[in-house]
Amino acid sequence: MSYQLPLFPLDETPNPDPVQLLRDGAALVLSVSGGKDSDAMCHHLLERRQAEGWSGDVRMVHADLGRAEWHNTTDYVQDLAQRKNVPLHVVRWTQGDLIDRIWQRYYADPSRPCWPSSKVRYCTSDLKRAPISKWIRNTYPTGRVVCAIGLRAEESSARAKKTAVSVREDCTAPTLNRLTLNWLPIHDWTESDVWDCIQQHGNICHDAYRFGNHRLSCACCVLASVNDLLNGAVHNPDTYRELCRVEAVTGYSFRKDFWLSDLKPDLLPESTQVAVSDHKRRDA
Repeated sequence: MSYQLPLFPLDETPNPDPVQLLRDGAALVLSVSGGKDSDAMCHHLLERRQAEGWSGDVRMVHADLGRAEWHNTTDYVQDLAQRKNVPLHVVRWTQGDLIDRIWQRYYADPSRPCWPSSKVRYCTSDLKRAPISKWIRNTYPTGRVVCAIGLRAEESSARAKKTAVSVREDCTAPTLNRLTLNWLPIHDWTESDVWDCIQQHGNICHDAYRFGNHRLSCACCVLASVNDLLNGAVHNPDTYRELCRVEAVTGYSFRKDFWLSDLKPDLLPESTQVAVSDHKRRDA
């Protein structure tokens, strides 16, 4: 009798259930940015932790991008940690901040655009994910760790495609008996769910939202809306001027066909405006 292969692929082994790991004593790492989604995630999980009696270690971690951040983000995250009575660990890229990284990319190869983009997100990989992973490995050399991240499917098509649970490969080492999961516990929440949760826990949020931001990231993020960019420039003028100086020196616009220097030129020195105008004339 001949053996026939099945006509359908075998199911892959599913990832462990993060909630069960936490019930069994796994450590909980709350990745916080200062934004509304990570705030709501913290409120929700810490409330659930208390209700279900999760006994494992719990900490917050925040990746600080330096001058690129809203000026009060680190202070805000520290206040959140104090309000929730959870230890906070702030990690940073060891070779500078995000603006330093932009300059480094330019001087390493002036022939290519130096800005982060939706396809080249070194701001996330180099300055957020890598430092956080290093901290997780050093803090939890063995055992089970669940790293909770406040990403929601509603925010973008790319985030909608993400799986709610995945293995954090660079923090997992079977030989060391260390397993780390990435968990998106509010992946299916709506924006209304987020604000309802925040309201139920004191109605405290980052000042950027009170100033009119729709989302919080860097003060002037390459993926931000024009509204949020303008708001970031007005409330973080030094950061705005430095990013526009990058345009003036390199000749590369902040985004394709979008010069950040055109957004709020009254905040810029004349030298920056003149240099950017020269670049635009040459491009034309």
